[in-house]
Amino acid sequence: WKSTSASGAPDNSSLHRLGRIPIAALVGVMLLVCKQTFSWSSLRLINKIPKVDLFTIALVSTVTVTKDLAQAVFYGVVASALGFAWKQSTRIKATSSVPTGGWKTYAVDGPLFFGSTSTFSNQFDPKSDPNDVIIDFKSSRVVDHSALESINELARKYGDLSKKVHLRGLSSDCYQLLERLNGASTDYELMEPSSEDPIYEVAEDYSK
Repeated sequence: WKSTSASGAPDNSSLHRLGRIPIAALVGVMLLVCKQTFSWSSLRLINKIPKVDLFTIALVSTVTVTKDLAQAVFYGVVASALGFAWKQSTRIKATSSVPTGGWKTYAVDGPLFFGSTSTFSNQFDPKSDPNDVIIDFKSSRVVDHSALESINELARKYGDLSKKVHLRGLSSDCYQLLERLNGASTDYELMEPSSEDPIYEVAEDYSK
């Protein structure tokens, strides 16, 4: 910015006066602006918001000050995505029940994807389960290829013990992918689809 005199020539005296302002004074003005614009009441929410969100806020604020805003946004998105995946991975559970004179049934609840496959596998006990087990996915959702592999691996554990797994409540897309993945040789039985089965697609490369 340059000031001009009445004749149109640059007014260097204005620049000289502006340059005489101490840097400390400018810093003080900026700190005062931050103090007045910051919502101090939000500090009361620190103990109420999830720790993952609190970490993301602290990370974005730190990177913004030490680096720049663009990097802060990138790190914030990555931290939020990882936090979301971690939350979803802890949601899956399988509740077992044994009807009188029937097969043992596991009702799976929660999304099954790459982040929850370990938790999913730990819900079952192939050694102590009976020879026929039903796994009901009606309240679950098979998200990706890792989930399909996890189902295969679980069925293989039962198959090694000469036991049979019966899958129920999968989408038609899951049925087709499992059949294409295993062919005729499987350690499980795909139960007949019903009108109550969920409708969704699996994140899979269909070109293979």
